[in-house]
Amino acid sequence: MNKKKAINATILTAAVLGSLVLLNVISAGLFGRLDLTRDGEFTLSDATRDTLEALRDPVTIRAYFSKDLPPPQAANARFVEDLLEEYYAKGDGKVRYEFVDPLSEETAEDKEKKKEVSRDIFGRAVREETSVEKELRELGIPPVQVRVNEGDKIEVKRAYMGISIQYGDKKEVIPVVAETAGLEYDLTTLIRKISREKAPKIALLTGHDGPDPQKELTRLIGLLGQLYEVSHLDLTKDAKIPDDIDALLVIGPKTPLSQDEQKAIDQFVMSGRSAAFLVGPVAPDLRTLAAEPTEHGLKELLASWGAKISDGLVLDAECATITVAQQRGFMQIQQPVRYPFFPMPKSLDSKHPLTRGLAQIAFPFMSPLELAVPGDGVKGEVLARTSKNAWTQAAPYNLDPFQQWTRDMVTNEGEKGLLVTLQGALPSHFAKGEGADESLKKQAENARVLVAGGHGFVLDQFMSPSNEALALNLLDWLVQDEALLAVRTRGLAAAPFDKDLTDGKRNAARYLNILGLPLAFVGFGLVRWRMRESRRSKVSL
Repeated sequence: MNKKKAINATILTAAVLGSLVLLNVISAGLFGRLDLTRDGEFTLSDATRDTLEALRDPVTIRAYFSKDLPPPQAANARFVEDLLEEYYAKGDGKVRYEFVDPLSEETAEDKEKKKEVSRDIFGRAVREETSVEKELRELGIPPVQVRVNEGDKIEVKRAYMGISIQYGDKKEVIPVVAETAGLEYDLTTLIRKISREKAPKIALLTGHDGPDPQKELTRLIGLLGQLYEVSHLDLTKDAKIPDDIDALLVIGPKTPLSQDEQKAIDQFVMSGRSAAFLVGPVAPDLRTLAAEPTEHGLKELLASWGAKISDGLVLDAECATITVAQQRGFMQIQQPVRYPFFPMPKSLDSKHPLTRGLAQIAFPFMSPLELAVPGDGVKGEVLARTSKNAWTQAAPYNLDPFQQWTRDMVTNEGEKGLLVTLQGALPSHFAKGEGADESLKKQAENARVLVAGGHGFVLDQFMSPSNEALALNLLDWLVQDEALLAVRTRGLAAAPFDKDLTDGKRNAARYLNILGLPLAFVGFGLVRWRMRESRRSKVSL
C-alpha cells in the first residue's frame, strides 16, 4: 500500500512539473501588458503602429545614453529602452534599434586623448575630442552636464542622452531627451518625416502688413518646418495660388485683401484644398498697450461659407494671467494680473480631433464668432467657447490691465465662439448672384476651413506647449493628416472636477483621493488580523 502511494505521489509530482514546463513553453511566446493611464501613455498609439506598418524599408534607431546616469536621467534611459523595445516588437522586422553607451565605443586612442588635458588662456581644462565625441557632434547630439553624487561629494560630469533615426540615406536626431513626455510623438513624427516621399506644402499669406514671420512667428514656422514644406505667398503681386499648395494660412492681415486675391482664395478652397483664417479686429502691442485696428476685408467671404465674425473684442472673467512691469520710484516690479482680454476656456471640444485632449489655451484679443452654415452639405462646429461670463467691448479699446472692471462695462454677456471649423460642400462666394463669373467653380466637394477670431495665440510671445499642440493639430487637420493628433496631446490634458460639483463634493473627492488608499490598506490589515486571531482562538490542543 505504501509503495502504491509512493508511485501515485511520484506521478502527481511529475504531472505538476510537466504542466509547469508546458505552461512555461506555451507562455514564452506570449506577452501582455495592462496600461491603466487615462491617455494610454505607455501603449503605442494607432498612429505609431500605422506608421511602422507603412515603412517600405527598415529604420534604424540608435539611442546614445551614458552609463550610470543619476536620477531622473536614469529613469528616462529605462523609459527610452522600453519604448524602443515596443517599436521593435510592433515593427515586424522593419525597426532596428541599439542602446549605446558612448564610453563603450571608445578606442584605446580615444582613452589616451582623454588623458592629454591642457589649459587654455583662461585656465580652463581642454583636450582633443575623441572619435566618438566627434561622431556624436556631427550627428547633432551634444554632451550635457549632469550632477552625480560620488561618495560624499557631488560632481558635474559630461553625459549623452540623444537619439538618432536613420532611414536609407536620411537622418533625423533628437539631440537631448530631457523628459519622456511626448517622446513617442517625437519619434513617430521623425520616422514619418524621413520615410514619406513628399512633405505637404503649406503657404503663409504675406503682403498685407501682417505679423513678421522672422520676428513674430518664428516658433510657429519652426514647428511647421519640422513636418511640412513652408513657403510665403504674396497675392498682391500675382493673384494666383500654385497647384502644389496643400493648405493656406492667412494670419493677421492689417490691410484689406483685394477682390482678385479673395477670388483666388475662394477658388483654392473650391478645389477641395484647405485654408485657415486667423483674423481679428486689432494688432495689439502689449509694450505700449496700443490696439492698432485692422481691416482684412474677409468678413463677407467667410460669412458666405458659414463663419460670421462679429465686431468688438471678447473679454471673459475666466482668463489668463499676464505679468506687467510697474515702475515704482527707482524700482521696476513684475506684477501678475488677470487679463480679461485673454479668454482661457476651461475645456475645448473633446470630440473633435483638432482639440481633443487640449486644455489651458489662452486666446488673446479675439473677435466673437457665430456659425451660420449655408446648407446641408456643410458641417460647422464651434471648437472653443468662452464661459457664460464673457462679454464684448466695442472700439476704441482700452487695454490697460489695471483698469477697474465694473458691471456697467459688461454688455452682451454670454458664451462667445472663438474657433470654428467648416467642412464639406462649401459654396463659392463669387460664383453666385447676378453678374457671377460662370468660369468659376461653384462648389467644393470636400473642403476644410478653420476660422479664428484673432491670431494672437500663434504669436511667439503667447506660445505655450498647449498652444503649440493646437497650432500643429490645426495644420494636421487641414491637410487631413489626423493620425498624430491624439499622440501629440498626451499628457497635456488637465483632469479637473466636474464644474457642476458642489464644494462639499469636491472636498470629499479630494480627501478620498489622498487618504483612500492608505485607509484601505489599514482596513485590510485589521480584517486580516481579526481573522487570524479568530482562528487562533478556535485551535485546541
